[in-house]
Amino acid sequence: MRIFLAEDNEDNYLIVKSNLKKVQESVELLWAQDGEMGIEMLEHEDNIDIFLIDIEMPKIGGLELTTWIRGQERFANKPIIAVTASVFAEMKKMYLEKGFNFILEKPFARKEFLDILQKAMNMS
Repeated sequence: MRIFLAEDNEDNYLIVKSNLKKVQESVELLWAQDGEMGIEMLEHEDNIDIFLIDIEMPKIGGLELTTWIRGQERFANKPIIAVTASVFAEMKKMYLEKGFNFILEKPFARKEFLDILQKAMNMS
């Protein structure tokens, strides 16, 4: 399984990486430190199973990156998880309307992360 993470905070990357090792040793995590780097990396990738996208990033944010991902035919039906601290009801609704399938609130507990990841795996 290949998971793509767009996250500008290295500590959050390390948390995701640690949690993924608890799930499955065969998970490959690709990490982009901002949306611009994400687009550059994804232009050369075809095989991504799940996307984890931070909303607030420099250069290109998570909403714009998700719009780009959804515009790529090869990724159009792949699960995208918003990773964000902005979880007001109106924000959640907007994230879902913009193409995200799930919302993971920062800071998150391992169980919550694994539950959402399992739902995403069942979609892909």
